[in-house]
Amino acid sequence: MGTLIKIIVALLLLAAGVYLVRSYWVEIIPVMEEILGTLRETKLRYVFLAISVYLLSVYLFSVRWQQVLFCIGYNLKVTSLVPIYFGEVFVNNITPGGNMAAGESFRILWANKLFGISYGNAFKTVFFERLVEAIPVFLLSIYILYAFPSLEIRFLPSIDKLTLKSVHLFFLVFLAAGIAIWFFRAKLTSFFRNVQKNWEIFKQAFIPVFLLSCAVWTLDVVRLKLVALALNIDLSLSLIVTISILTFILGALPLTPGGLGIIEGGLISLLIYFGLSLASASSFVLLERFISYGISSIIGFLYLSYYGGFKIWKKSKEGKLH
Repeated sequence: MGTLIKIIVALLLLAAGVYLVRSYWVEIIPVMEEILGTLRETKLRYVFLAISVYLLSVYLFSVRWQQVLFCIGYNLKVTSLVPIYFGEVFVNNITPGGNMAAGESFRILWANKLFGISYGNAFKTVFFERLVEAIPVFLLSIYILYAFPSLEIRFLPSIDKLTLKSVHLFFLVFLAAGIAIWFFRAKLTSFFRNVQKNWEIFKQAFIPVFLLSCAVWTLDVVRLKLVALALNIDLSLSLIVTISILTFILGALPLTPGGLGIIEGGLISLLIYFGLSLASASSFVLLERFISYGISSIIGFLYLSYYGGFKIWKKSKEGKLH
């Protein structure tokens, strides 16, 4: 039933996109010409640097996982983990559910098949990584609220702009968190007990995992800045951080494969809100997604083909993996 709903939502989004293109085709053609003109003037040296930074970030992801696996007795080479990470990225990019489900599950399955890591231990390592990574994500979110103390939002043309201050956002976030904790307090109690129990196993990896997570998010910001430089677009640090966090959030929504359409629409809207033209915003998002989605998918596909990852994935979907 859940899969059917996702398919219906994806089809509705596709239909809406086709309708909008047909309705505004006359207005779209000049914008497309401007986008192509901007992309033709792309500074390739910055593009190659952005690709290199992205590849380095995937390598650091593998180093991070290596540190966690060492805690449960697996001393693996980083190079043996890189293909698994790219395979995870490929699965994320073609499967609705994105960063939070499909790719991580596949990483657990592949680790079990290649290295004999039990599903339970593999899940614990992935969960610990994500738990620690939540710290820099939270800190970056705080920075965004600090950098943008107020946002003017117009809901309807006839309504005056509403100024949404950071203090209001803090209040809403803490209120929502408090309500959620109250309703799920029984499950959260069990959850924190499990975290406390596993802390003794993974505590020696906390500092390196935290520092590597910070390094990966820093590289993400650097990559986005390089994409902007390639197109001669001036973006502030606070806006680039916002783009990074928004991409993460939108990509986690279980609506379309790899967040296709959702991420692009969200980022273009954000950039237009902060003063970029439609052509500049679209050029930036297209080039960024070419790197983070296109190139990563190609590399992931090649790794899956070479190391037999597709067979593992197929068996897992058929329920034959033991």
